[in-house]
Amino acid sequence: MSVVNSISAAEANDHIRHGWATIVDARPQVMRHQGSLPGAVVVDPTDVDSRLAPTPSGTFPVVTDPDAEIAVVSVRSQAMRIAEQIADLGYTNVRYVDGGYGALRSATDRS
Repeated sequence: MSVVNSISAAEANDHIRHGWATIVDARPQVMRHQGSLPGAVVVDPTDVDSRLAPTPSGTFPVVTDPDAEIAVVSVRSQAMRIAEQIADLGYTNVRYVDGGYGALRSATDRS
């Protein structure tokens, strides 16, 4: 299993605003009633492998660059595991947002 680190919500928001990172919203559908994250790639936690795994031709389907920065938002107890799962698929720059959706939403509202 890959080891991933957290990223603060403020730092993730800054990276997203500048186009340096892609946000992957891996909250379960029942949790997404809290709201959406503009521009996020929405992936149900149970579909991470099927939505993010490289295709047989070796291309990456949802986030096309395996070296792109990915910031994962999920239920706090699952965020690190989902980020590690994505990294294990071959993505090299995966982090999870510390504080999850609420923290990222607050950071977005302040900018």
